Amino acid sequence: MNLKEFIKECHQKEVFKNLSIYVVSSWVLIQVFSEVWEPFGLPKISMTYLLLVLIAGFPFYIYLIWRYRLKSSETKLSQREGMKFVKNKSGDEGVESQLKKRKVHLPGIHFYSPFQKMYFTFLFAILLVSVFAVALIVRANFINEPEPGAFAFAKDDSNDKIAVLSFENNTTDEELDVVGKMAVDWIIHGITQNDIGQVISPKVVEQYSTVLKASLLPEEDNGILTEYLKPGKIISGNYYLNKGELLIQCVIMDGNMNETLETIEPVTCESDSPLVCIEMLKQRLLSALLEEDERYTVYEEKPPNYEAYKMMLGMDKYESHTPEYLNLLNEAIALDSTYFEPKLHRMAYYYNLEDFAMADSMVRELASADLKSSRQQNLVKLWTALINGDNKKAFTYLKKEYNTEPDDLNNNSSTMVLALQFVNRPEAVDSVYNNQPIMAYIDSLSCQTCEYRHFSKGMADIALGEPKKAISMFSDYGKVKGFYWIKDVLLYANIRVADSLEVDNILNTIKLTGDFPTWQDKCLLVAEQYLLLGNPSRADFYFKQLLESLEAPSAEATQREKELKAFTHFYMEDFAAAAVIFEDLLKEDPEDIDYHSFLAMSLFKIGQIEKAEKLLEEIENYRADYQYGKIDYAKARFYAVKGDTDLLIQNLIRAVAAGKRYNPGTFHDDVLMKPYTELESFKNVLNFWH
Repeated sequence: MNLKEFIKECHQKEVFKNLSIYVVSSWVLIQVFSEVWEPFGLPKISMTYLLLVLIAGFPFYIYLIWRYRLKSSETKLSQREGMKFVKNKSGDEGVESQLKKRKVHLPGIHFYSPFQKMYFTFLFAILLVSVFAVALIVRANFINEPEPGAFAFAKDDSNDKIAVLSFENNTTDEELDVVGKMAVDWIIHGITQNDIGQVISPKVVEQYSTVLKASLLPEEDNGILTEYLKPGKIISGNYYLNKGELLIQCVIMDGNMNETLETIEPVTCESDSPLVCIEMLKQRLLSALLEEDERYTVYEEKPPNYEAYKMMLGMDKYESHTPEYLNLLNEAIALDSTYFEPKLHRMAYYYNLEDFAMADSMVRELASADLKSSRQQNLVKLWTALINGDNKKAFTYLKKEYNTEPDDLNNNSSTMVLALQFVNRPEAVDSVYNNQPIMAYIDSLSCQTCEYRHFSKGMADIALGEPKKAISMFSDYGKVKGFYWIKDVLLYANIRVADSLEVDNILNTIKLTGDFPTWQDKCLLVAEQYLLLGNPSRADFYFKQLLESLEAPSAEATQREKELKAFTHFYMEDFAAAAVIFEDLLKEDPEDIDYHSFLAMSLFKIGQIEKAEKLLEEIENYRADYQYGKIDYAKARFYAVKGDTDLLIQNLIRAVAAGKRYNPGTFHDDVLMKPYTELESFKNVLNFWH
């Protein structure tokens, strides 16, 4: 029986009519259930269960059509056509059987006719499709990623995002602009403090307005919300003066801004006491946002001093590492000693300058304060873990902060950095990077603030064995000036796909755009990567270029130039020349740990073993707080060169336990560690924080 005949017979036997009954009934049931599940108080996952039942039941329904509608008539037809077994009488050698040999394709199913054979073939095909569809639904809704307990980010089971738009100043007094900004901040504080939902702040909307491709930008910021960020609820408001009094009002709208869900009763206060209005408005708004059985007045920490708050709005005028930035923070704290934000930024200021002792004293001061905000408590725990070198705890606390405001580019970037460099989980980077569909519209070449996000994403792809993915995403960066972090990604990736021509093109772009010292640094990076991948001849090509550039006549070689020359000689295995330069460098900076370790390794390689080991012992004299495993890692390098596997692993474990990061050029990316990377004990070092 061919397909055309089979379809014709299905029409005659009303098979398609019966199938349409199931399909239409299922569709109606889904439509009805989508409207009634919420009023009945059923969980949202109930719809998934219904789909599973309907899809899994379809093949069974097709079998029932055969069993109760087609089988009897088909069996009779088969008998009329002579398709039955006839006993052969003994001696009847000439009797020919008119029967076709029966084949068993499914347990207990015997094919009496060509129609039945074709019918059950299609049934089997539909069964496979159903099983595949059920597997996809189960995987998407019930099976988590590997080790979800350690690296599970917030799932979008329901849209709990709340966007808080800038409040419009209708007072005609620009001096009162700060009132709207403070109202927004205090409302956001209340939402996050009570875990009502994820927040999209005006700052986030502004970030994406800046970095989205111009051709795709909506005409207004509201378009970014409704088309890209897609919150579940949107809060907007305005304020004006009424007979000398300040009046603030706001509404809660749906995510498309086409329906007002609730209008908040306006609040009034004296125009010179806006904090009274702001606190009252926050309490009324929280009452509206909380579930009906959870409505209560939440007494938060008091709003900051008004003048201190206005001062903090000027933070963006200064670079975060400048004295002016620090002075502003100190002045805000002087105006309000309980103001948390400037204290947090001041602590981060010292941490980023690597003055860890000062940062530690400040975070201890914050930890000893009576903080009632859970978000503030979490941030203090995060910074405490960072300063203590407890990378696992740091990542855990950062995930909580990330889940509070995942759309913020700074939160997004920091989470990727900690996943990749602090706990060595490159597989966790992708979900953070692609958390929002809006990320696909980021214009890479116009987004300076996105550079480190891209770097982390690219390095994670390379670590996962997908260098071509990084190249396809960031190839444009190789042709423009600057963006050196992402050029590193391209260099790493192109080396791994053996595209030496593109590596040369990127280096030439760096050299021709005028940053010669950066070109020298990248030559060393590229040469080390070729050594790591077992291509010494290609590595020597770049080492020689670097040495030629360093031999150029100059009044006096700088410390940086001496460093480059020393490392180049070391990796080219000219250990005698390297030892001379490292000795000279050590005289200039006798406490530099790297100078000690590389000099010790150079001396060991030229046979001065006793002197090398003595130098290594001297490193212990420089052990201090806040080094994050630097001395232990330096000793591990020495034992890697010496070939002492046990001491190598011991020191690596000490280093990583003290907070040593998995930065480029360390651990599995360190040329000196290459002979040991396949050892199980070395892999345990990489998985230490897992």
